[in-house]
Amino acid sequence: MPGALPIGFDAVLFDLDGVLIDSYPVWFRLLNAAAAELGYPSISRELFRECWGQGSRLDRERFFPRHTLEQVERYYHDHFLDHVVALEVAPGVPELFEALRARSLGSAVITNTPRALAVQLVRRAQASPDAVVGGDEVAAAKPAPDMVWLACERLGVSPARALVVGDSRHDREAARAAGAPFAGFKTEGDFELASLDELLRWV
Repeated sequence: MPGALPIGFDAVLFDLDGVLIDSYPVWFRLLNAAAAELGYPSISRELFRECWGQGSRLDRERFFPRHTLEQVERYYHDHFLDHVVALEVAPGVPELFEALRARSLGSAVITNTPRALAVQLVRRAQASPDAVVGGDEVAAAKPAPDMVWLACERLGVSPARALVVGDSRHDREAARAAGAPFAGFKTEGDFELASLDELLRWV
């Protein structure tokens, strides 16, 4: 793992789940509640693990094909908080965003979660990014680069000067397709982070 980041950058784009929060058990409960209410088979832990993080469009195609994307996302928005007791927030999230702002660095959260729900989760984590980009705001969610490009547009920075921090191959592929450097959070990347605290030594 590098001791210093050998590039300059103007903004940091964070994946939400697996980096700032852990909502894996929340989503498992939510999708099974949706399956029961909407009349679909239950979703096994193995299948959920295989599809985790794919975004609501693919959720609809795989689990809820008789319903529209809008209906699925409305269910998510209306019922997510019913299961939020299982949500975990990474330590030091509020301080991290304060430190980035003090260093005049832009920040954004980029997530396959629909934006309205993502905003609620960002608030619950006490994060204060300059922008939040949800999966329903772009033509293609991660691993496509659209979300990175939109966040950079909103922040007024070049993708080449925006560090993407994520924990999955979807994040890594999105960053690379957009031409942005990628810091892997406990995963492979151009640079690697074992904790969010390490990021502050780079900025």
